[in-house]
Amino acid sequence: MKTSVIFFFLLSFNWALQAQEKIPAYGKIDKADLEMTDCSFDPGAEAMILLDIGEIEFSYINNTGWVSESSYRLRIKILKEKATGMGEIKLSYYAKSGREGISNISGISYNIDANGTIEESKLESANVYNKVIDNEFSEISFAMPNIKKGTVFEYRYKKTRKSYSYIPTWNFQQSFPVRYSAYNVIIPEYFQFTLLVTKRQEMEKKVSTGINEGTWYIMRNIKGLKDEPYSSGRIDYLQRIDFQLSNINAPGYYEEIRTTWAKIINELQEDEDFGLALKKNLRGADDILTSIKAMQKTSDRIRAVYNYVQRNMQWNNEYDIYSDKGIKEAWDKKNANITDINFILINLLKEAGIDAKPLLVSTKDHGMVSPFYPFLRRFNAVLAYVKDGEIDYVMNAADKYNSYNLVPYDVINTNALVVDKSVEALIPLAGTDKFTNNIFFTCSVESDGKISGQAVLKNSGYARNIRMHTFKKANLKEVIEDNEGITIKVDSLHVNNEEDELKPLEQAVQFSGNMQEGGGYLFLPYNLFTGLGKNPFIEENRVMAIDFNFPKSYVVTGTYYLPDEFIVNELPKNTTLLMPDTSIILVRRIQQDGNIISFRLTLDLLYADYIVEGYPYIKDFFKKMYAILDERIVLKKK
Repeated sequence: MKTSVIFFFLLSFNWALQAQEKIPAYGKIDKADLEMTDCSFDPGAEAMILLDIGEIEFSYINNTGWVSESSYRLRIKILKEKATGMGEIKLSYYAKSGREGISNISGISYNIDANGTIEESKLESANVYNKVIDNEFSEISFAMPNIKKGTVFEYRYKKTRKSYSYIPTWNFQQSFPVRYSAYNVIIPEYFQFTLLVTKRQEMEKKVSTGINEGTWYIMRNIKGLKDEPYSSGRIDYLQRIDFQLSNINAPGYYEEIRTTWAKIINELQEDEDFGLALKKNLRGADDILTSIKAMQKTSDRIRAVYNYVQRNMQWNNEYDIYSDKGIKEAWDKKNANITDINFILINLLKEAGIDAKPLLVSTKDHGMVSPFYPFLRRFNAVLAYVKDGEIDYVMNAADKYNSYNLVPYDVINTNALVVDKSVEALIPLAGTDKFTNNIFFTCSVESDGKISGQAVLKNSGYARNIRMHTFKKANLKEVIEDNEGITIKVDSLHVNNEEDELKPLEQAVQFSGNMQEGGGYLFLPYNLFTGLGKNPFIEENRVMAIDFNFPKSYVVTGTYYLPDEFIVNELPKNTTLLMPDTSIILVRRIQQDGNIISFRLTLDLLYADYIVEGYPYIKDFFKKMYAILDERIVLKKK
């Protein structure tokens, strides 16, 4: 299993007022920052965040209730031309019912002119725009003036929110390096919050006493966290702090909130947008349910209901853990967020006699859920869960192409919470299937160097789901034509088994093309149609664990027919390449019989994930593997 290098610290205490920290004043710039050309602690960065400061405090307003006010200030240095787009600022907020608002926006850009003088350009209020995004969210946008390589700019604003229970996550780390990041939280003494800290370097905590009490959390010189190939998501590795209200302790009143998984389950079951939403009745499904109820096997009934919802509902690409429109409206409109679709699935499964339950999940790009800290905000979606004897079904009917018996690949190997009073702990979502690509092709080589042939591509398990997404986006032909070391054109393409999700997705391909030439030689690759592309592991170091999502298997069986005009100048040798723990195996077998060259290539990745400490072994293996894959059958005219 994957082991995180992240350390978690659990803190729960009464918050105080304001701490003091010496920081450069807004509107005052150090010329050294303008003259700086690189980041000392993260060389080569395109930009650097010099200051990232936030403060939040709560107050009670008559006729309004509890309101939080957050103040934000950012100062950014542009080091390379590529980063000038950082001056385009967009700030979204939840505008429905006046729940949130943004105000007090100001900004300044600093540059050095030809005479070495610092010149300032202030953001004009007329250039700040406020637009409605949808019926819930609005967006403030503005472009900082005079942004170019070498510019330092800063902006600040305030954000108000009607709430006493929500403190936004503070990310010390960003994609670009951060020189100084600080967050101050000021909360009335009646409220206590649980704080979860994710860090890999020192975080300073400053608490002052007396009239101006307060707590600051500070980090310095934080390297930027870049996207890395085959990682489960950046959010698990961002150094940050998360908050959740744990109890209210006011005069004459005390309440614990979400301190255990059992409390979270109980809260959700009584929520009108969760447990109570599930109890609504749906219209118009009686006929299909009658036929489904007549099925003898539980698995057949599960599959039938799942396919019915999957094909009749359209996902609006929105994640949430609560019902949005309500399942009645969602069912009538056939369009909804992920939770409403799966609430409908659960509802109809129950009608079909299946004991289905809601399952709280966090998709991999949203971050993992720790089993030790009951944080409701760590989840971002609800799926359907059924336990039938020894078989667990985890279903997301919002995904048009995943079969009912495959754990959705965006939550595989994560932790989830069954919202049922009989369950008081997270369950692991371990998949049993894998990603399988089987490729068969024959190809004739013409005397002029052109090629033509036919191939059958079969995608099973998770490979089927991914290939179906490609097919439905009308990108399948383009993907098949994308091969290293050869030019291929798809002349005809027929897709079979599209409607039967339990069968491999089969593509019958007629193709033509040209070999690469050079120095009087022609070159033939043998790993056609695998989609392996180029080596993804070329960076010297890595922060995130390696996550392939699921075990993978590639099998390529091929035959080349050569004309009499060519001789084989070089034939790659039979070879086997193994990881030290034999978790990845590459085998190539190739032979020549007259004018016929036959070969078989297999690649098996037996593990879904690897700890980051194993990266040097992965990096070394993939370097050798791609060197093998880049070898060519070399032909020469007689």
